[in-house]
Amino acid sequence: MDAPAPAAERVVPGLSPALRRRMRWLFRLLTALSPTLAARVAMRLFLTPFSRRLSSAELLFLAGAHSHRLPTSLGPVYAYEWPGGGATVLVVHGWISNAARMVEVIRALRERGLRVVAFDAPAHGRSPGRQVDLHGFRAALAAVEARFGPIHGVVAHSFGALTTATWLAETPPATLRAAVLVGLPRDIGYLFESYTLAMALQPHVIAQLRERFRIRYGNFPEHFSARELAAHLAMPVLMVHGGADELVPAAQAVEISEQLRNGELRVIEGLRHSAPLRDPATVSAIADFLATQLGP
Repeated sequence: MDAPAPAAERVVPGLSPALRRRMRWLFRLLTALSPTLAARVAMRLFLTPFSRRLSSAELLFLAGAHSHRLPTSLGPVYAYEWPGGGATVLVVHGWISNAARMVEVIRALRERGLRVVAFDAPAHGRSPGRQVDLHGFRAALAAVEARFGPIHGVVAHSFGALTTATWLAETPPATLRAAVLVGLPRDIGYLFESYTLAMALQPHVIAQLRERFRIRYGNFPEHFSARELAAHLAMPVLMVHGGADELVPAAQAVEISEQLRNGELRVIEGLRHSAPLRDPATVSAIADFLATQLGP
């Protein structure tokens, strides 16, 4: 009888194989010294995006926008506005990303006459900071809405899509008429599990880490669930997911989409996690959906 195939390695954004090896070595050492210390460091790193510098092309693209520095509870964030005669669309990036990484989507929306607003979340892009979580993304989103509203549509990716789903389920703007969620993870629990597997944390360290999470956020990671949020989204929703998504399996998108009141799911075969934001046909479909839903 053949041995079962080994489980696929979970992918964590920004964690290269070389860095993963170093982090696993660090946590073996910390666990031997003190499991409590290992859990404390693991919690800190879980909330710390692995930073990446903006490229010269990204900086040049952002130079064409109206830039704004907005205050939030975690410090200032940078927001960007591309004026247009149509409705306003908010663009929300994902973990270890930034507004300029959504360039193809922003350009497609502008080509349809829409006004576009985007921002760099705390500790991302040009916005300062070292750590951030869903609440930090929400604080930035609220500041942008207050400054640039009313918001009529939104397109969001990955962790930004989970943040956006939380916002739309709990405190949706009365003016918001359509949403596009790309690469949406099922819940924080899956992201948390991917992190603990990537770091090869020991079970007793994971138990302490989960308790630290519960104390900080009032519940365990699985509680923060897009599947539960989806049932509360009243506006038309287009979900887009890469069929070869290496971070969030497409099956999770199917599971979430079944809870939508007024939504559709498009799984694009062969595309990985961020590829729908750059695939011309998919970007065009996203922009067309919002332009049609928002009207003139």
